[in-house]
Amino acid sequence: MCDVTISIVSYNTSGPLRDCLQSLQDRRDEGEATMEVVVADNVSTDDSVEMVRREFPWVRVVETGGNIGYGRANNAAQIDARGRYAFILNSDTIVLPGALAAMRDFMDEHPKIGAVGAQLILSDGGTQTSCARDPSLMAVWWEQTYLDKLFPNNKVTGNYLMTDWDYGTRREVEQVCGACLFVRREAYTQIDGFDPAFFMYFEDTDFCIRLRGAGWPIWFIPEAHIRHLLGASSGAWRSRARMIVSYNRSRYYYFTRYGGRGRGLAIKAMCLLGATMRSIAWHAIALVKPSAREQARLFRKVWIDTLRMKPVGDAGE
Repeated sequence: MCDVTISIVSYNTSGPLRDCLQSLQDRRDEGEATMEVVVADNVSTDDSVEMVRREFPWVRVVETGGNIGYGRANNAAQIDARGRYAFILNSDTIVLPGALAAMRDFMDEHPKIGAVGAQLILSDGGTQTSCARDPSLMAVWWEQTYLDKLFPNNKVTGNYLMTDWDYGTRREVEQVCGACLFVRREAYTQIDGFDPAFFMYFEDTDFCIRLRGAGWPIWFIPEAHIRHLLGASSGAWRSRARMIVSYNRSRYYYFTRYGGRGRGLAIKAMCLLGATMRSIAWHAIALVKPSAREQARLFRKVWIDTLRMKPVGDAGE
């Protein structure tokens, strides 16, 4: 046994993945925590697998055989894990000194808590809004109409992402971001890990809801610091469009599953409204600023693919 099994899903993120693994090797060499690290690779076409095996021979690589999504890949990495805890970690993160020990010690001291999240530090030094309340129809409305951006500190429009809170204190939360999710092994096993129907996005929301439903509270602790690059697997506008549509599709599936067909259709309508507003805006900007044409194409593609969405998980399509 060791303290923690850290699973990292990789999809063409060789550079950020190297930095992430180096930070874990540093924490390992310093003796901060005993760990095993497993990289689940979703058929990367860069040198991710070769880089890990060449530069970090102590890290285990699981080749999933296809782009099977974030949740399923993490489940594959956590099979036969030796760690008392499962740590779900994005490849575009840097684990700073003390973070692993802080999360492990907090969980050791509170055996009835199921999971904990850390403070995610962005590249500009700001704090990522990594906790959230359970999603609602109104939260999606504020997001799609940009009112959450116009009034980020408002307790109504900022309610979902908890932007009315400064992330400076320990507190129980409804969910933490899947980029950094430290979970008690017993709890992870009890709920059978991530639901494979979610290809990417909302798998962490679903995971946290089921975790709490099984009687395991979730907490956030600000003293554990993880640097988060964000967007390491994004890329050109077509790739970004696919990611936005994947997010919309997962959200559509989530609301249909938990709220019924009516709520699911309401979400689809809101996503179409949001894509329409953004497409019109960017096409207008492109008339005077040619560099905006890429964004215009992006949201035209998002609108078309969102219109075609069906309320099923990505893994079933």
